[in-house]
Amino acid sequence: MFELSWESAHAAHVERYYAAGVSFVRDILPLGLKSRMRGLGVGDSVEMAIDPSEIPEFKPGKVLDMPLARFKAPFIHNRKLWPRLGRFYPQHLIENVPGTRPDSDAPFRVVETDKIGFKADLNHPMAGRDVRIRARVLGIRPPSGESGVLRRWSDILFHGPGMQAQLSDAATDFFGDEPFARDDESFARDDESGDALSRATPGQWPCLDSRALAGVTDIHAGLLGNGMDILDLMAGRDSRLPQGLAPASVTGLGVNARELVANPALTASVVHNPNQEPTLPFADASFDAVVCALAVEYLTRPFEVFAEAARVLRPGGVFVLTFSNRWYEPGVIRVWAELLEFERMGLVSSYFAHTEGFGDVRTISERGWPRPADDKDTAADQTALSDPIYAVWARLDN
Repeated sequence: MFELSWESAHAAHVERYYAAGVSFVRDILPLGLKSRMRGLGVGDSVEMAIDPSEIPEFKPGKVLDMPLARFKAPFIHNRKLWPRLGRFYPQHLIENVPGTRPDSDAPFRVVETDKIGFKADLNHPMAGRDVRIRARVLGIRPPSGESGVLRRWSDILFHGPGMQAQLSDAATDFFGDEPFARDDESFARDDESGDALSRATPGQWPCLDSRALAGVTDIHAGLLGNGMDILDLMAGRDSRLPQGLAPASVTGLGVNARELVANPALTASVVHNPNQEPTLPFADASFDAVVCALAVEYLTRPFEVFAEAARVLRPGGVFVLTFSNRWYEPGVIRVWAELLEFERMGLVSSYFAHTEGFGDVRTISERGWPRPADDKDTAADQTALSDPIYAVWARLDN
């Protein structure tokens, strides 16, 4: 398991990657890591700073002025997507970029905008950052004798991270052009009664594979403790709490009474739709932790809900949200569907930035696990890898 840790101007970040079949003979590891790993046994780990030569260099010449006419605006949910400040887009959406393949999916970031154009930063999202890496041995296999494929692990590990970071001097424009609307009118209409949101909650549709769900539980295990009063926000039939945890109470707030009754972790439940009424029916400082698993992408009034989470938390309490790259399409908010995967951690982080009282924002990504053999999902986008897991959390100031 490789784990990168780094910091941006507004948060601390960890990227975990299950690296199956690392070969000391064939693969290229970050400089100096291979020699430190030799002789390690199962369960051992080593940590070091990644050499600056392994991290993409920031080059001012890769920040380019672009006329708006060269942006090939794509259609998402039947509307054109135009460049917005701080957002990332694939480079192939810009015509005739010097040194870039016309089909390149590498991201660029919009760092300035005006009425006639924008400034595109084509540098890697991790360019110039200080990064530490921790390698932990989960298993050792005997040499197979097969040639295999050479892998440069720095390229693999850096593919995605960086896009959750906010601009250092300006807020990312996540919130223009009705970002919390949903394009399925029937879904929005049904949500007045809670039926639509019910369909979007875990347990009502093919969700994540068992390895990914275990990853959600593991994240909760690192943040929750015995004796806590926990609120499961937008709860379903499983709160993804770790085995052996002994909380004082677990209250589930959700829109489907049958799902709440079926959840064995709950000591109390409330049927309540936060999209219809974001005010939570709890007294101030009622909980030590609020968890929201696989549901933040359906919140149409996130600022109000986050403010309510702050109100019902005790000082020092944690609010943790987990999600993946799969969701119930009719119910997802517009901006969620428009963003690249790692950008969505930046969106959730911005909810915290807009909420008074929260600090110490952190994110985690976890990728690379093999899809479990018992996974029954037959979705067209299924891959050999388990669904990725992303998490964002912050603590209420003391």
